[in-house]
Amino acid sequence: MEVLGDVIMKPRSGWVLGCALIPAICLTGCTTDQSSEPEHTVTTDATHRSAEPQPETRLTAQAQEALDAVTKADGSMVESGAERVSDGVHTQPDLADGTPYKLTVVCAGDGAAEIAFTPHDAGSTTSVPCDGSVVFERFTGQNSMRLDVQGKPSATGMIVWRINKV
Repeated sequence: MEVLGDVIMKPRSGWVLGCALIPAICLTGCTTDQSSEPEHTVTTDATHRSAEPQPETRLTAQAQEALDAVTKADGSMVESGAERVSDGVHTQPDLADGTPYKLTVVCAGDGAAEIAFTPHDAGSTTSVPCDGSVVFERFTGQNSMRLDVQGKPSATGMIVWRINKV
């Protein structure tokens, strides 16, 4: 019986070894990269970006700093904002009729803008240079008053503004 056991065991050993090697060979063949094309990777342009803020961000910060240096954003503030010169400021603030207010405008960039009130007797038309200068305009609130600060042709940059109750 021992001879018969040896004969049966020898083919099984080879068969078991073959069964173990076939999946390993198949897996190795399936996982190797046989592509001759180079790998493409996605990269970000973070290394190509400038450390300096974008012009609009930089100009807004510059104008806001000038505005904050001369006015307070306290309880007397009615309305404020920051706009591109090309878009302009167009607002109809909720103001008390007959109450005095102060408009503060700073334009940073190139060219000039102009403050205009509607109705025209609410305040005067005033030029605002886009050189970072602070321009004040005192006016008396009227119902349904409109305020516009419009850039003149070829003016660029950012306008920041604030209306405070006096």
